[in-house]
Amino acid sequence: MDIVEHILSLVDKEKTFNSLSGIKANSFLNVLDVDHSDKSASYLCIGKSLVPFGLVSAGYKNVSSINCLCEEGVEKKYGINHIDLTIEQLVANGTKFEYVIAPDEWLIYASTEAEQLKKIEQASKLANIGFYTTLKDYKNLNAAHRFFQEPFQIKTDTGDCFVVRKRDWEPNDKQAWTDKSYIIHNEQLIVGEQYKCRTMYFKQLAKFITDAGAKSYQVEKKIMYKPLFSKSFEYIIYVTF
Repeated sequence: MDIVEHILSLVDKEKTFNSLSGIKANSFLNVLDVDHSDKSASYLCIGKSLVPFGLVSAGYKNVSSINCLCEEGVEKKYGINHIDLTIEQLVANGTKFEYVIAPDEWLIYASTEAEQLKKIEQASKLANIGFYTTLKDYKNLNAAHRFFQEPFQIKTDTGDCFVVRKRDWEPNDKQAWTDKSYIIHNEQLIVGEQYKCRTMYFKQLAKFITDAGAKSYQVEKKIMYKPLFSKSFEYIIYVTF
């Protein structure tokens, strides 16, 4: 069970989308002096975030989503183009977007470094102008947050939910861990899906994207991105190809 999807089933979706989606989208639109005044520009949003809903609410006309938060009917209702293909298929088809936004540390969800490199290569082929993603500062990660992220509480009509996220580090690989999530809803314990993850350091990413043909690489130092149903913050990264 995906934790974000489960929590979303317990809250008022429309209220959540309307109140938070603009904030999430503006985290990317209002940083690093990138001009997003062209509302007809094409955007691809990767993963389960509110960013595509915020873009549409802000008046952007050409927003697509893949591996998304909601079913196709919900996205169509909001004017989002739901892509029912894999990223590999999009790349194989030669499909391009002016901007690709892959928040929520998209690059860390990989079992090997080779998988991370593949994601970067895919981003370079999909993004015609720029690619956004987010990362935590793993080099300076607080010792208290190495094994547990800060718990998150959300109130619902059926009682409070507490979200706990835990990292089980691999004993033979200091960069790899299994990401585990749990929800405590009233007296019920719900175990979420587990994901294989790898750290990605800023200098490491800079080398990888340079090797992939990037023209520029910037990390936003002032405004940070906060994932849905989480208390953690992530740095926003912008790459041009």
